[in-house]
Amino acid sequence: MKRFVGGFLTVSFVLGLFVISAGAGDVKRTDVYKRLKKQLDAVRAIDTHSHLRGPSQRAELLGQFRSKPSTNSALFWVWRRGYYTGGHPMKRWPADGDFGKWWAGAQSEFQNSRARSAYRTMLPIFTDLYGVDFETLTPEQAKELDERMEKTYEDPDWGEKVIRRRANTELVIVDSYWRPMNVRDHYPFTVSTLNTNVLIHGFHPSEFAAYQAHDLYAFAAKRNLPVKSLDDYIAVLDRIFVEAKKAGAVCVKNASAYDRTLQFDRVSKTLAAKAFGRPRKELSPERIKAFEDYVFWRLAELAAKHDLPFQVHTGHAKIEGSNPMNLVNVIAANPKTKFILFHGGFPWVSESGAIALRYPNVWLDSVWMPVLSYEMGKRGYKEWLDMISSDRIMWGSDMATVDGTYGTTVYTRQCITEALAEKVVAGELRESDALRIGRQILRENALKMFPTIRERVESMDKR
Repeated sequence: MKRFVGGFLTVSFVLGLFVISAGAGDVKRTDVYKRLKKQLDAVRAIDTHSHLRGPSQRAELLGQFRSKPSTNSALFWVWRRGYYTGGHPMKRWPADGDFGKWWAGAQSEFQNSRARSAYRTMLPIFTDLYGVDFETLTPEQAKELDERMEKTYEDPDWGEKVIRRRANTELVIVDSYWRPMNVRDHYPFTVSTLNTNVLIHGFHPSEFAAYQAHDLYAFAAKRNLPVKSLDDYIAVLDRIFVEAKKAGAVCVKNASAYDRTLQFDRVSKTLAAKAFGRPRKELSPERIKAFEDYVFWRLAELAAKHDLPFQVHTGHAKIEGSNPMNLVNVIAANPKTKFILFHGGFPWVSESGAIALRYPNVWLDSVWMPVLSYEMGKRGYKEWLDMISSDRIMWGSDMATVDGTYGTTVYTRQCITEALAEKVVAGELRESDALRIGRQILRENALKMFPTIRERVESMDKR
């Protein structure tokens, strides 16, 4: 009997270790994961946030690649325009355009990033699109890869082939932050958001000197609209919303967290008006903040008025003020506004979930988060599904290049699938529910959140 009990305990211990191991990172080896992966990879995804540049950029880049000396390189550009360089150095492009010189310096820097998500999210680009193992490239192979990548920019259908066919993304919402009032589609499979970053600073025309494409005063002048008071300013903002929506904008975006705290106080119009019409040099930081706070609240109200979801950058910017908890006062006071908290509030993932749990007018978008930290991204999906309904979670690529968009999409699909598979293996979800939830996150929730894109998707499907 003792021998039996001892043997039973030994077997139980080994099985327990297997279960712990599977839950700790081996889930990708399970049949559950493989089945979910196959089915979720087949979902025609909706990318809720991108900075994808349009086809017109091809000629500009080819000119840089082929100038004498070259001022850029395809491989350099793809890495430079990804998030690998965030908080990490990358060797600059040499003045003499020598690819070999750049590669020699960059290799040692890549060595120190092998474990980073921002590095690993790029690897599918090279294995899937070009059939090479980036981590074992010789200098000769790296040069050959660069030349092959350069050739792809000659193909006007490269974006369609990579994003629509290879990444299996149906539609991409693009933030044209360099032209926020020129809402336009870059590719047949893209739609736009209205970026409002600079618009909260417009207490004086000089604030737009460095951002002419953002200039609210120039916008108003072309339409013979007065901007002589704070009320006029808000009226022009309203007109911008009207024209942006008519031009095809499906949502509003604000990333002020890069410039200031997300603590937008509820200030009076009288206090905000004290800054209007005065240049920055005449204003205290407190007066400037009061104006910005007032305008941000009006943006939230206009988003509800025009039925445009409000995407807000939270976390990982001016980090000391970017905790999404700072937005609770605005969220609570504007129940008709659909707030989408970007980046999961990274690193305040749990706080974002708690906000969404408390306020039904909040949705969570994991955009960028798996690239910042795959593990935190996976944790975010699992925690959020513990707290809120599965129809309030979305994803986005947040990339500016076709190649980078592919890498991020592949990496994010894997992160979502792994999080769901772990819940199934742990007995927290049925596999059928995990598959349904994956479809919601990748596609269905965006179609529900942005109803105007459904017609666009249907028209593309008929092509």
